[in-house]
Amino acid sequence: MSKNINEKNNENEVADSSEDQDVVGDEESRKEVASEKSNRKSNNNRPKVNKSSSNDDIDRLFEIVENQSERLESFIEWTEERFDGKRHEDEENLPKFAVFVDSANVELALDRSKRRLDWGRVLKTLTKGRRLVRAIAYSPVHEDVNVSMESQRFVEPFLGNGYKVITKPLKRFSDGTVKANVDIELAIDLLTMSDRLDIACIVSGDGDFQPLVEAVQSRGVRVEVASVGNAIASHLRKAADDYINLDKMLK
Repeated sequence: MSKNINEKNNENEVADSSEDQDVVGDEESRKEVASEKSNRKSNNNRPKVNKSSSNDDIDRLFEIVENQSERLESFIEWTEERFDGKRHEDEENLPKFAVFVDSANVELALDRSKRRLDWGRVLKTLTKGRRLVRAIAYSPVHEDVNVSMESQRFVEPFLGNGYKVITKPLKRFSDGTVKANVDIELAIDLLTMSDRLDIACIVSGDGDFQPLVEAVQSRGVRVEVASVGNAIASHLRKAADDYINLDKMLK
């Protein structure tokens, strides 16, 4: 009878264990079902994406960006044209100006001071607030075929600096002296252009230019004279409407 009771108890334990396992299994199943329902619900709540609609939206966005770019380019072009027109109008209202350089006169004065001038900077300074019509350097040259024009003493400093260079051959005299007077060429050009100028600047200290200064002034043109230091005739300096000392630009 004891044996039967033990067997009965064992059977009950097995049954209870089986029931516990069934309970656990059911719990896990319920969790899986609940999770699956939750996922389905979440998926149902997500907005459905229409691929065709999405592509249309992207195309529309590109179209908007493209239109905005075209409008921006048009605005930039309009602005540039307006500023260019204003700049051109301002330049037209500036006094017309020309520079005439007696290159040998100034360069020889520089030799004595053992200093040099940046002729590009000189032109930029003299032209500030004015509309440049012409800048000419009158340069004597020797006729040695073995020496290029670009390396000539009174030509090289002006090349590439905004000047037109007019040359005149040096003259050799029987006593061995050499001279190239460019006064005539400079005077003719200045007088010829004077009716198209408001201001003219002669860069030289040569007193022989005094009559030229006065003749051009009589035509209503303001005449300035520029030179280095004291390398200028006093009567030329007095005749000019203004004297510009180039010493501050020496290097």
